[in-house]
Amino acid sequence: MSSVFLIAKRDLVSYFHSLKGSIIFWFFLIFMGFFFHSFVFTFVEYQAQSAGYGGGGPTLSQLLTAIFHNLHFILLLIVPAVTMASFAEEKRTQVDRLLRTSPVTMLQIVLGKFFASIGVLTLVLIASMVFPAYTMIYGNADIGAIASSYLGVFLLMSSQVALGIWISSMTSNQFIAFVFTMFGLFLLLILNWIAPNITSSGGAEEFVKYLASTTHLDNFFKGLITVADLVYFALFTATFLLFAHVSLDSQRWR
Repeated sequence: MSSVFLIAKRDLVSYFHSLKGSIIFWFFLIFMGFFFHSFVFTFVEYQAQSAGYGGGGPTLSQLLTAIFHNLHFILLLIVPAVTMASFAEEKRTQVDRLLRTSPVTMLQIVLGKFFASIGVLTLVLIASMVFPAYTMIYGNADIGAIASSYLGVFLLMSSQVALGIWISSMTSNQFIAFVFTMFGLFLLLILNWIAPNITSSGGAEEFVKYLASTTHLDNFFKGLITVADLVYFALFTATFLLFAHVSLDSQRWR
């Protein structure tokens, strides 16, 4: 584990010493802040209109769900930007050759890269907590639902990072890694909606929907934590980390 920690620490330090790290961090805060302001403004406006007509307006839980769905969308851009250089840049500069000939195992390298990316994105998630905290201060937000939502986003983020690392392990071009990772994450986002159009049988449709990240994430946003959803994210993450390990291990012997 010490080797995994050292690799993760090295990548984390180099990441925050680079301009890219600052750009991604501030891009996230500005982008998230813009949408949060828009959501809150719309929420207050609809509440006022509904009060005038004597009906019930949108609830605070609906506002929080919209905020977390927006966070899911932003991760489609941020995760590929973080993971694209995991192996692609080192292949381009041939630094990966040093890692391959070092005494550490390929699995330790993959896990080190994984935890480094998770560390960067966890800081982003922590920074985003200012937005739901606002709803807790000025509203009666459900703390349990917020906690389960963040757990869901963290598990989603881990699975996305695993996919991004696998794709980065197969190319020396960061741009290609970015595009293919973003495409893969976007596909997982919309599978739930396009499933009826790409399958003809009910069983196949349910299987495609099961693969969609939104199917499992929505339960966390509702405050529901189920074993099935936990298993989905755990299997997804482990599978693509295994794919990355196999991909790099096969390249070592070429």
